Amino acid sequence: MLPDVIDQLDEHDREGYVRILISLAGADGTLVREETAAIEAAMGRALIPPNRRNIFRQELKRSVDLSEIIEGMGVPALRLSLRDAAIVGACDGEFQEEEIEFLKRLAGHADVDEETLAKVLKWVDQGWTWIERSRKFLGIRNQDIKKTSLDYDDDD
Repeated sequence: MLPDVIDQLDEHDREGYVRILISLAGADGTLVREETAAIEAAMGRALIPPNRRNIFRQELKRSVDLSEIIEGMGVPALRLSLRDAAIVGACDGEFQEEEIEFLKRLAGHADVDEETLAKVLKWVDQGWTWIERSRKFLGIRNQDIKKTSLDYDDDD
């Protein structure tokens, strides 16, 4: 994900943001590599210190009540969490029903109506299309990723 205002949130909101992404990732009972990568990137963007990251990683193994996480979070942080949770949910190529339900509950807490939530989901879809188009014009196929690498001379 690209740089954003996440690092400007206060500590409580930044931690809540990360915990929301973790909860979304676990909403369907499975955690895939792409979701883990997105969460790790989010912890970096949120400037979560290494010792706190280890604590949050433990939440990947257990379910945490959304109302517990969002208590005391500001509306902007909840809305940014909604946006980025939608990205995490789409990481594996499709939304699971449990992830959609989670997003709907979060949208309610963030005072985001169904029309706006639909715009967020469309925006996420357009983002994935944008990324896919870049791989196409660069001539990168998914099956080629692990097979090829550039060779660099140590003398350069």
